[in-house]
Amino acid sequence: MKVDSPPQPCSRCHRQVVLAGFSWGRQWVHLGTWRPQCGPPSWALARSAGTTSTAAS
Repeated sequence: MKVDSPPQPCSRCHRQVVLAGFSWGRQWVHLGTWRPQCGPPSWALARSAGTTSTAAS
């Protein structure tokens, strides 16, 4: 992966995104998660849900 642009705010969530070049093409991805989707990755949501339910028990 190669970063092809300076960071700029996402039009939906306002977090920083960059245009990343891959072998198959280019795509806007969020800094930190390197995912095109807004919000935390599904594994982070599952981890926080597991921690919350464990703490409540």
